Amino acid sequence: MTNEQVEIVKRTIIRLLPPRPEGNSEIIIQRYEKQKRDANQAFGDVFYPKLFELAPDTQELFKDLEGTKQKFPDMLTLLVRSMNRLHDTLNTMQELGVVHMKAGVKLEHYQPFVKALLWTFHKQLGDEIFNGQVAEAFVAVLSRICGIMCNAAYPEVRGLPADAPMPKSGDASTPPTT
Repeated sequence: MTNEQVEIVKRTIIRLLPPRPEGNSEIIIQRYEKQKRDANQAFGDVFYPKLFELAPDTQELFKDLEGTKQKFPDMLTLLVRSMNRLHDTLNTMQELGVVHMKAGVKLEHYQPFVKALLWTFHKQLGDEIFNGQVAEAFVAVLSRICGIMCNAAYPEVRGLPADAPMPKSGDASTPPTT
């Protein structure tokens, strides 16, 4: 992951958010918060069905899907925005990995998660914006985030080459067949 890739992802992901308005009156802030909720809902309405299509067993992990639809885009944006300051969010990413593992997220869920995420970005941004260079940058950044989370949650897989097949949860010795 390069700094240029991080900047590409930052510039691109911001396009999914409503523009932050000028002013700080209560009406302006309320209107912005509603636009942001609507954007998060629209993102979730595209992302989660794709995730559940690719990894049906993940559906049971979401006890409050509507709440998750609101939180996930905000957290992802926060993590992406801080990627060139990893020291600021490294602990957060590691904690997220452990929390997700304790909630039932398995190591093999990460690949369909990233695939569904890339598909959603492409679907929402279109070919012109989500081109090959942008897709490559997203893969690099998301791989870093997922790598940090996985290393914290599944220490038995540390040190595997980046292109190694992901072992199944609880079985670090046998990579899954693809």
